[in-house]
Amino acid sequence: MAKREHIPQSADELTVEWFQDAIGAPAGGMITGLSKEVIGAGVGFMGELHRCTLEWQDRPEGAPHSVIAKIPSKVAKNRSLGEGLQVYEREITVYDELRDDLGTPIPQHLYSRMDPNPAPWLERFFVFLFEKLPIGGVGWVLNRLIALGAKSKRRYLLVMEDIHDAQPPSQVVGGSVDDALAALPVLARFHARNWMSAEMIEKYPIIWSVDRTPKVVQASYRRNRDAFVGRFGELLGEETVANMDRIQDELGELVPKLAAAPWTLLHGDYRLDNLMFRPNGDIVVLDWQILGYGRAGWDVAYFITTALEPHHRDEEELMLRTYHDALVAEGITDYSFEDLVADCELTKEVFVHRMVAGDDLLDTEMEGQDEGLVNVLVQRIAGWVS
Repeated sequence: MAKREHIPQSADELTVEWFQDAIGAPAGGMITGLSKEVIGAGVGFMGELHRCTLEWQDRPEGAPHSVIAKIPSKVAKNRSLGEGLQVYEREITVYDELRDDLGTPIPQHLYSRMDPNPAPWLERFFVFLFEKLPIGGVGWVLNRLIALGAKSKRRYLLVMEDIHDAQPPSQVVGGSVDDALAALPVLARFHARNWMSAEMIEKYPIIWSVDRTPKVVQASYRRNRDAFVGRFGELLGEETVANMDRIQDELGELVPKLAAAPWTLLHGDYRLDNLMFRPNGDIVVLDWQILGYGRAGWDVAYFITTALEPHHRDEEELMLRTYHDALVAEGITDYSFEDLVADCELTKEVFVHRMVAGDDLLDTEMEGQDEGLVNVLVQRIAGWVS
């Protein structure tokens, strides 16, 4: 029997010896030392990021001084969601196979490995159940899936370039309108490059549409709604809560509108913490775990409402015009400004509803989290909708 390949799943396993085999030897050099630090604490949920600084003996030209290693979360609830959404497999696929085709700068792929899916048929089985069962039954099946995912032994590792000359704006502090006006054309170029890319969707079924299995979201909303309102109801206000309940009833009819043609690839988590602003003005886009497809307004609304405080509402038209002008400049003519505005308004409402489901599925009260990013995002998105 062939020896099972070692795929590090903790910082302790990222050793000098492992890096020498994975990166040093292929580069034609010798790694002699290593230091590690956790980065991104408090801003991500489904993975751990470790900056690994490498010491070389006669470092080969082009070999990295430091790299970023990404491994799955150790929080059982978040790991199970990552498995269910296939985020680890999807991101490795992006870096390993798609990075040169996306039309936007992303970090260089240095190394990745993952175990094969032991039961690829299981996903189709669960999707079938989610589509056929009533919402109550979907909730029961979802519980079983979460429990199954938390016990997964599947291993994933992504090692990528360390963008050492740039930092993202702070998501918690919030960005500026200038940040948005720089980031939205980058998003537009990515969307334009992948506009109605049917070949991509057919080749990579792991890229899901935004209207996939809405009953899962409804089941989570039903289970978590009262606790969420108890936590954030005063902040949200009665009108917003009533609107969330309306979205719950109408979700199956609303989200297909956000997946209808003309659609494009969506980053899915295009927010400040995932953008690296370089000194020369370039922006590098991180975190491709939720790559999907749907109407472009989905990404645009998510970015604006999570990056900026609602008092920037007066600048919203300027931001939308900036995005749309960049999209048209790339040759996209079948998506009007009015379409963009309408999609953004609907997306905002759907996002408020999804926050409830996300709070149910994800452990958002990890150390350093519950007074940080989660509360900020709830306040911002609710403020943009109110």
